[in-house]
Amino acid sequence: AAVARFAVNMLEQMQRQRRSIRFRRTWVLLALTWALALTDQSIAAARRADSLAVLQQGYREAVEQFSADMRALADFCDQHGYQEDAQHIRQRAVPFAEQTLNVDDLPESKLPDLPQDIPPVELEWRSKLRKYQSDYADELYRLARKALSDGHSSFAFRLIREVAFQYPDHRMARKALGYQSNEDGWATPYENTMRRRGHVWDDRFGWLPRTRLERYENGERYYNRGWISAEKEAAIRSDFRKAWVVRSEHFEIHTNHSLERGVELSVALEDFHRFFMREYAGFFNTPQQIKALLDPGAGSSRSTGKRHVIHYYRSREEFITALKPKQANIELCNGLYLPGDRKAYFYYDPENVDANMDTLFHEVTHQLFGESARAINLVGQEAHFWIIEGIACYLESFEREDGRLQAGDPRHIRMYWARRRVVDEDYLLPFDRFAALGMREFQAPGDLDTLQRYYSQASGMAHFFMHFEDGRYRDALILHLSQIYSPDRRVREKARGMDALTGVPYDELERQYRDYIAALPE
Repeated sequence: AAVARFAVNMLEQMQRQRRSIRFRRTWVLLALTWALALTDQSIAAARRADSLAVLQQGYREAVEQFSADMRALADFCDQHGYQEDAQHIRQRAVPFAEQTLNVDDLPESKLPDLPQDIPPVELEWRSKLRKYQSDYADELYRLARKALSDGHSSFAFRLIREVAFQYPDHRMARKALGYQSNEDGWATPYENTMRRRGHVWDDRFGWLPRTRLERYENGERYYNRGWISAEKEAAIRSDFRKAWVVRSEHFEIHTNHSLERGVELSVALEDFHRFFMREYAGFFNTPQQIKALLDPGAGSSRSTGKRHVIHYYRSREEFITALKPKQANIELCNGLYLPGDRKAYFYYDPENVDANMDTLFHEVTHQLFGESARAINLVGQEAHFWIIEGIACYLESFEREDGRLQAGDPRHIRMYWARRRVVDEDYLLPFDRFAALGMREFQAPGDLDTLQRYYSQASGMAHFFMHFEDGRYRDALILHLSQIYSPDRRVREKARGMDALTGVPYDELERQYRDYIAALPE
């Protein structure tokens, strides 16, 4: 109806203007072409929404059936004296979104064969348990493949995550999550490489040749093809040019603080990268790449590619001295990512370690998005700069808690201020105006208060688009990011706003946002 009204209005205006027949016909054709394009977009958006609704319904039905089977099996175990096992089975029957079990740390070993020398009743329920979990995993994986073919990548990877949780030996789910099979079980490609080289992992020193571990534990360090004391190595490596270099699957950390701190950071950053790739898989993979990844006939797991480089200084003073030639007003920074260097820079702050880690996750977010393309691309120059900072602020809340990798704590300081701006100060820049801000307008609004409000609103909007109605707009947000960071300049310059990508007008999104932000816990 809106399209029809638009076409009629265009015709009436041109008739009133008494333009030539040829002129009118040209504009009528242009108007109708645009109207048809809008109609096609609306139809495509409606089809996507319909297909997602069908997939979600299929998922709910699979969950209900699986939960019913598992509860019945738990009752069977109770009846035959396996109360502790029954409790575990009932916990597995809890919907994935409500799980309190650790769903992120997958087992390294493979499932053992069922023992045959146990009582028949135990063999019966154990066999049923494995079958229920395997069948459920296969059904979810089928739904995940359909979700990917329909363009719902975020929903698909949430399903894959649940597949691996319920049945850790599902080969294709493991592959999609970056694991390879080996004779001992499951590991990442880098872990497999280090073990083949005879290295072992130590929580303090990282990967070391097995033959060196005992001497490291005794306070010796291998340096320049010889052994020295840990104290002497620390003195040498205090010069950043001779800093420790800690390599992991996706990062290369240079630090003159300590080897141990470098290893701690590598573990935290690998957790962050795993979470990041899982939540934003749709950004980094085209549908064709994802389908190839999930295809049983497609080659080996994805390679790690080039590592992201981190420089981590032992003090703020050294950080400022090193970065002053590269960055004006470096004294105001707690960390930064320089696209031209393709490096992120940080320092150790003993008085504020938590805030220091928030900054690290913020800047590494810029790094991961920015280095998703080979070339250095200018992003958000003319519009949509809010999401570039908003998503980085959102991911400051990343944490590992009880083994879970998560982000989006509504009580994080960024969300405290986002809520306060709306609820207490009644401040909200209209979404259309906010989305129209380019980098310069966003970062230099003229006064510090406005800049702080911009960051608060960007943080709140990122949280809203990630979590509103169980992620209703999440895929649209990821598509928005993929357009803004696209290696194709034409795509970047024509990036569509969240109103177009969600099919919801900005004024309605504003209304939803106000209600959403006000309902968050204080």
